[in-house]
Amino acid sequence: MRPSKNTLLYTAYIIGITVLFLYYLFPSDAVKDYVAYKMSLGSPDIIVTIDHVSPVLPPGINLHDVGIAHGDKVLIDLDSVKITPGWLSVFSSTKTTHFKGRLNAGTVAGRTQVDSRSEQGAEKIEGTISGVQVQGIPALQGLTAHKISGSLGGDFIIAGTWPDRTMTGQLTLSDSRINFDQPVVGLPSLEFIKIDADLALSKDNLAIKKLSARGNQLDADISGTIALNEGGRQNALNLNGSISPHHGFLAKMKNSIPASFLLQKTAGNKAISFTIGGTVEAPDFKLN
Repeated sequence: MRPSKNTLLYTAYIIGITVLFLYYLFPSDAVKDYVAYKMSLGSPDIIVTIDHVSPVLPPGINLHDVGIAHGDKVLIDLDSVKITPGWLSVFSSTKTTHFKGRLNAGTVAGRTQVDSRSEQGAEKIEGTISGVQVQGIPALQGLTAHKISGSLGGDFIIAGTWPDRTMTGQLTLSDSRINFDQPVVGLPSLEFIKIDADLALSKDNLAIKKLSARGNQLDADISGTIALNEGGRQNALNLNGSISPHHGFLAKMKNSIPASFLLQKTAGNKAISFTIGGTVEAPDFKLN
């Protein structure tokens, strides 16, 4: 027996009214506070602000204008973040949610696994970054006086519970440019086609396992650590690396590089090894 036209219209009306009431009666403030707390990853130093929250279909929520700060320093601002639950994890002690955020013309997407028996925050976050313009990330621009631009992509994992949480990432910065606060060996800027980095962050230590930069002016390889807030100093550096300048770069630098050093490089020994100490605010750069 086929339902009548009136029955179909009545059913559609009931569904529409229900959806409308659910939308307008959605407890945005309560959900906003709860999600902000969860997004802080259990750290009292991380502050998350959300302008407002709205429900979406398929069932989930959309966070609008999300800001993440460490103390009084803004780290990142997202235009929006859509969060949907992993329904298969409903009956498991480990709850899974999927997220996708819009950030500086790019996206950040992935999943979060939370142990429902723990009050200490997320156990594991796996995500991918695509097409994010780094010149709009406050955390990066506030790290140094030099201006950095480019398109960021890659994968990252955040695991553990605060304060022993760790973060690892394999990231790529494409079509990047570094505009120096003051010219370096006569150059106002450097451009790189591609920068690949393998990073690990644990407590107050950032380990650069490998950083490989390739450009038209020079190639560079760097490894080492940045000890954040170590011994009262801000961002202490312990880095080693090498630079392989291209022939055109050496030609332009003939008035800024000692003649004896220039002769060594044009003779075929292209790699220049170096160390960087000091701090991010006042680096101590030495050629070996």
